[in-house]
Amino acid sequence: LCTVPFWTSNIIRMISWIPLLGKEGLINSALLGLGVIHEPLGFLLYSSFAVVVAYVHQLTIFMVVPIFNSMARIDKRVVEAAIDAGASRFDIMRLVIVPLSKSGVALGSIFVVSIVMGDFFVTKVMSGGGSASVVGAFYEDISVLQYPTAAASAVILTVVLMAAVALILRTVDIRKEITR
Repeated sequence: LCTVPFWTSNIIRMISWIPLLGKEGLINSALLGLGVIHEPLGFLLYSSFAVVVAYVHQLTIFMVVPIFNSMARIDKRVVEAAIDAGASRFDIMRLVIVPLSKSGVALGSIFVVSIVMGDFFVTKVMSGGGSASVVGAFYEDISVLQYPTAAASAVILTVVLMAAVALILRTVDIRKEITR
């Protein structure tokens, strides 16, 4: 199920949300038909909500795969030892699974942050142009031939992104995950 979105282009995936989230879309029609609402919900499309839905749809796999990979490498004997020691399920999750999965969370975070920082299409389509994005501002600068401003902004974005990645890598040592 996680790989199905990769069978189509990003543009088609974003446009496919419009018939679902629109005022006359499937969700509003179903809610009106069931009598849950009396008028269509306007916030479903061309809003920040739609942008979040689209990003979750687009980027879930980039977070799930690294976490799954790091969790698959956890030795089951460690979990069994925690059970034998009398740990509750919550304690096993909090004290065993999450700490041993930190490298997957870090890698997934790097992937997601990097992709979001470089994307303007999702924000433009799903918000109807009502929300701004950093890369969207670059696009606007370039379209009006403001190359120096766009270049300076791109350098600043690159430095901020590198600082965020450095902070994540400083917090979690992913090199030991690679060597396992």
